[in-house]
Amino acid sequence: MLATFSPGDYSAQMTLSSAKPLKTSYGQIFALAWPASVAASVTPLLGAVDVWALAQSDRPLDIAAVGLASVIFSLAYWSFGFIRMSVAGLTAQAAGAENETETRAALIRGAVIGGAIGLVLVILQIPLGLLAFKALAVGSDASAQTFGAAKEYYAIRIWGAPFALASYAAFGWFTARERSDYLMIASVFMTVLNIALDYWFVVGLGWGAAGVAAGTLIAEVAGFFACILFVLMMLRKNGGIAAHWKRAEFFAAEQIRRTVSINFDIFIRTVLLAFSFAWFVQRGGAFGDVTLAANQVLLQLFLFTGLALDGTAIAAETLVGQAMGARDRTHGLSRYHSAVKRTFIIATAASLFFVAFYWIAGDALIALLTPEGAIREATKTYMPWVIISPLIVVAGFQLDGIFIGATRAREMRDSMLISAPIFLASSLWFADAYGNHGLWAAFSIYFLLRAVTLVIYMPRLKTAFAH
Repeated sequence: MLATFSPGDYSAQMTLSSAKPLKTSYGQIFALAWPASVAASVTPLLGAVDVWALAQSDRPLDIAAVGLASVIFSLAYWSFGFIRMSVAGLTAQAAGAENETETRAALIRGAVIGGAIGLVLVILQIPLGLLAFKALAVGSDASAQTFGAAKEYYAIRIWGAPFALASYAAFGWFTARERSDYLMIASVFMTVLNIALDYWFVVGLGWGAAGVAAGTLIAEVAGFFACILFVLMMLRKNGGIAAHWKRAEFFAAEQIRRTVSINFDIFIRTVLLAFSFAWFVQRGGAFGDVTLAANQVLLQLFLFTGLALDGTAIAAETLVGQAMGARDRTHGLSRYHSAVKRTFIIATAASLFFVAFYWIAGDALIALLTPEGAIREATKTYMPWVIISPLIVVAGFQLDGIFIGATRAREMRDSMLISAPIFLASSLWFADAYGNHGLWAAFSIYFLLRAVTLVIYMPRLKTAFAH
């Protein structure tokens, strides 16, 4: 097993590296991708269940409230998504070099950073909430009742932040250690628990948006403890729970510097991504409660598509990271090329499947997720944007995985620095000229532009194999 090799046993490491195949197989990609796809897709599925539960209650317009408040958590949690990404990239490279101590150090650093950030969010929840809702209210026609329910949601769910963000480190670690099945089990467990609590709190007790928040909070805490259990199980199988703990290496200055540098660049990139989603939701509010609620429904389907496709991107994170970490650079370059090519082929095929699925089942999905009336009709009007979305997002998601595995965060940051301002400007013009259709058009162009900019940066990744 990898954990039986010490970091200094160079000859043993070379023997193991040489035994690995020169190309990544489709079987290996599928083994990593399908559990990661399930894990990623259950998150927007939960959002869809939130919408369904509220549609069955006597407070259907709380759909808009949850949509507003969720923007705050999307902005916060996605902004700190660098925790999962950096842990995944650094762990995969350490695993490629058979350095068990560093794989554990990457997890510890990420968990400490995530928990600390979450605690700060809890402490500062009042001023952060005031600022967030003031920003969301600018130019919005959402009702005072909707904003009141959104604030109630925020006040409850914020307490889960330390648990949710610390779990991000474990999520990245699972995939980098080729245990995306643990990621899937933890995610499905959280989702099933949350769905059950949604039904009880919202449909049964009639708590509305507050019930959705309470269910999410409990699920996040439970998910954190599930992650701890899986981490302990993995440590036990990789040299033992007590082995490979070298505090000096965990907090070595060079590794801390590298971690901070990667995290900072990914942080900027992810803040801009999350802000773009928040901007999309906020601009939808300018068209009133009904359009805001319809966009919330469609956004859950949009996210479901993107995150389901993210399974192959997560596989690329692991495989590209291992290739980058390989001591035999020629061997690593060959594995890099095959990982990039074959994960792209699988991702493209999956995107075509989702286009066909939404084309055929779109009306049925809308009927399931929305109450009959104005919200359902508005959702049908804008559904074509969701139908074509798989082809729009697939390249960007896949390239993200490749760059994360290569820990090339600076290029990811620069790509977003170009794309996000163009989206903000075009959304104002398109929305003014074409209404909500214009807003969706600008959102789609934004994802395409992200992919184009990353493609331009792709040749830089090969320079890592020249050293």
